[in-house]
Amino acid sequence: MTYVRDLVRQVVVQEAPHEVPVLDSLRGFDDDQALRVLNRTGQKQEPLGFGYAEAAAVVTPVVWMVLDQVVRHAVDRASDTVLTRGREWARRLLRRNTTEANRVMVVLDPGQLATVRTHVLDRAKERGMPGAAAEALADSVVARIAISQGRPQDSTGRPVPPHPPTPPADQPAHQPPEHPGQSGAAS
Repeated sequence: MTYVRDLVRQVVVQEAPHEVPVLDSLRGFDDDQALRVLNRTGQKQEPLGFGYAEAAAVVTPVVWMVLDQVVRHAVDRASDTVLTRGREWARRLLRRNTTEANRVMVVLDPGQLATVRTHVLDRAKERGMPGAAAEALADSVVARIAISQGRPQDSTGRPVPPHPPTPPADQPAHQPPEHPGQSGAAS
């Protein structure tokens, strides 16, 4: 199980280590509170204890907001039944604790990963990140998600679609490989 905040930290450490103090300052908050703080940065009303470093952060809010949006969308799709909606309503009514408020990253298929890449790229450019840096950030986010899901990657860090293994050159494709200790004749 991978938390969204853990993926955000991995990307920030790799792509924008100067923003790690921003993440550290959000450690005591649950995901909803952290997102509210990140959404407010850059506005004239800054919350007490947050200042220029948070306002200058680009990677942290972009990555966290996109991944949060992906998880929320997946949960919304999964909660289409009346029973599930009733449970969600009861959970909100009873107020969950902060450990439950940290979102778990969902498993994404290659199409969803492409959508995440597009969203990160768009949000990064909206926040003024240069094109090449935005591309690198988007690739890094997708690579981190793929790694957390145990998917293979190509040399660019992008997930590789699954394909059947090719048979060894010395064996025909239609015969299963022989294992040591087995003979061709049945006993």
